[in-house]
Amino acid sequence: MNVSIITPVAAMDEMYIRSCGASVAAQIQTGIEWILIIEQESALITEHVKDIQKLNQNLVIRVIEEKNAGIYAKRNKGIQSAQGEYIYFLDVDDRLHEHTLYILMESAMSEGIGYDIILGALKETTFQKDIDSPTYNILLKRLLDNRISKPVTLAEKKYRISALNTLFRKDLISKHTILFDEEKVGHADVIFTTQAYKVTKKPIVYEKDALYQKYVRNDPIKNPSVNQELDGSIYYPIGMADAIALLTDEDGALKAELIAKFLKAYQYKYLNQIYSQDEFNEIKKVWASSFNKIGLNNVQFARSIHEKEVKFLIEEKYAKATKLANRRIFFRTVKKVLKKPKTLNRVLYQTFLSKKTRINKNVILYESFLGRNYSDSPKYIYEYLNKHYPNKYKHVWVFNDPSRIEPTGVTKVKRFSFKHMYYMAKAKYHVNNMRQPKWFIKRPNQVFLATWHGTPLKKLVFDMNDVHSANPNYKKDFYDQSRAWDYLVSANHYSTKIFKSAFLFDNHILEYGYPRNDLLYADNKDQLAAEYKERLRVPQDKKIVLYAPTWRDDEFYKPGQYKFKLQLDLNRLKERLGNEYFFLIRTHYFIADKLDFSGVEDFVLNVSDYDDITELYLISDVLITDYSSVFFDYANLKRPILFFTYDLEKYRDTLRGFYLDLETEAPGPLLKTTEDVVNALDRLEETKQKYATILEDFHNEYCHLDDGQASKHIAEKVIVNSK
Repeated sequence: MNVSIITPVAAMDEMYIRSCGASVAAQIQTGIEWILIIEQESALITEHVKDIQKLNQNLVIRVIEEKNAGIYAKRNKGIQSAQGEYIYFLDVDDRLHEHTLYILMESAMSEGIGYDIILGALKETTFQKDIDSPTYNILLKRLLDNRISKPVTLAEKKYRISALNTLFRKDLISKHTILFDEEKVGHADVIFTTQAYKVTKKPIVYEKDALYQKYVRNDPIKNPSVNQELDGSIYYPIGMADAIALLTDEDGALKAELIAKFLKAYQYKYLNQIYSQDEFNEIKKVWASSFNKIGLNNVQFARSIHEKEVKFLIEEKYAKATKLANRRIFFRTVKKVLKKPKTLNRVLYQTFLSKKTRINKNVILYESFLGRNYSDSPKYIYEYLNKHYPNKYKHVWVFNDPSRIEPTGVTKVKRFSFKHMYYMAKAKYHVNNMRQPKWFIKRPNQVFLATWHGTPLKKLVFDMNDVHSANPNYKKDFYDQSRAWDYLVSANHYSTKIFKSAFLFDNHILEYGYPRNDLLYADNKDQLAAEYKERLRVPQDKKIVLYAPTWRDDEFYKPGQYKFKLQLDLNRLKERLGNEYFFLIRTHYFIADKLDFSGVEDFVLNVSDYDDITELYLISDVLITDYSSVFFDYANLKRPILFFTYDLEKYRDTLRGFYLDLETEAPGPLLKTTEDVVNALDRLEETKQKYATILEDFHNEYCHLDDGQASKHIAEKVIVNSK
């Protein structure tokens, strides 16, 4: 047996066995045994193993039970059971390229030396996706066909702390009884690898082409990896100090490298965490103890003042140590600001305004869709307060363009300007339909009202299995940001249940309907609709169709900027329906692409920049959407809704998943092609009659709280009568 792959499996991680095993079965290297150390046998594990075995009959798979054991105890069990010449650690949620072990083994045996330790490259990814790509495979094939380059020794390179993607000669590990410290909660890899580096008499080999895909889980809250679950600021220094303590002066290069890593982690990675805590805390004590264990005489400080800071820490003079550390943090911040002047206002907010500005109980800060417009529930809450409590509150609106006319009589501030930061610190109440910036500081006595922006059809946050959007940290960011919300508005009982599970939200949920839908119940809504039509200059003698598609998670330029290709054939629609209909098209605010309406300008109006979609609902006779939440709001009007779902299977099964079964519960037909849309509009009365009962039932289920009074109920409870 050439290689024994050791994979510990925790009870929650059985779901990863199939994809991990498929990458093991695909290895072109022969003579592999894969040792799975599990909690206990299960039907799921048995099924996974059978499927993987079918992929490679020559692969030896051994499943070993080790109940109530942590990852390090499981690895030790694997070491003791391994029969291969080399052992190799593979985490169950990671993957290998099919050439990885072949390249490592070839390097191990090159020049007839039989190296003890051979490292490959670790590549982090936030997606559980195939490692293969055409370009990479072409390069690897060329490399394997013309294997003339010699392995690179790491004589002058950094040692790796992690034990992953490394071949260790089994004889070396057994002879010196090198095992993982099972008492350690985290960061025990460095102790294991340090012992191996210390005892080998041969060069350590590195192969950059042996690729290991390290999966960084995108749900560190509900499904964290071991490292994500632990506080690195505590367990990292403990593990490193214990590893360094194993070394003597004879291990000069290795010892110096580990100490340098330790010092760098203290000064850069963890410094803010250490000194942002209370004066007396566990983190400071842990780092002080670790420096003591290493010995200050072994640490090479760049400046004497840095050594003085650590001496204060060791002597438990925490106030003095904190003062010096904060001075370094301050100058480091100044350097960052000088490089990126746009960050100055944010830094002033975090370091000064959020600490020194006095909160004013009558100041309310509003923001809608990241400052893009004057709309949605924040607009209607503001208008209620302005009408019924004139001059009582100072209303401050955040806009990307504060020179806009509406709303009048308020203070308008440019988003992320100094004035915005000032009112962010000063306002007693924050009313926002989106997430606040990640660096927002929730001050004591501030009240954050999250109005949200839709009844969910698509799976949200922690109800999603994987994240395909441009922000791989979506789940963690959302969790951290939503902890600042005091109140969350819900349009119906259905949404409340989802918000609790999808947001892990356990604060106050306000079930009053959406304030933005109050307009749909206004006594003068017909008069208002006529005014809106006049403002937009849309035909008065044609039926108005509002097409409002959403964005696709996997089609993006960068976070907040998504691609969109219009699938409706507007020329065909105009040809068939131009005499009777006029189209309004409103894309999601995340969509960056500019749509081309050349040749159909007299049939289509782009209203993507129109402030308030609720006003567009009022003037529309028909709504066409796909998976956007707009149809829940539009159902308040009990007008026809069509669903243009040309990519239903992909969106439902791969990208997001749905809470509802659109195919049975949608209050309108699901249409796949432009011709389907043409036919549905051409026979609109027939479509209305067919879905009348379904629409009525849908309205009763999801619009039962909307009554035109949501703004009043929420404003009175959260702001006017706030305790």
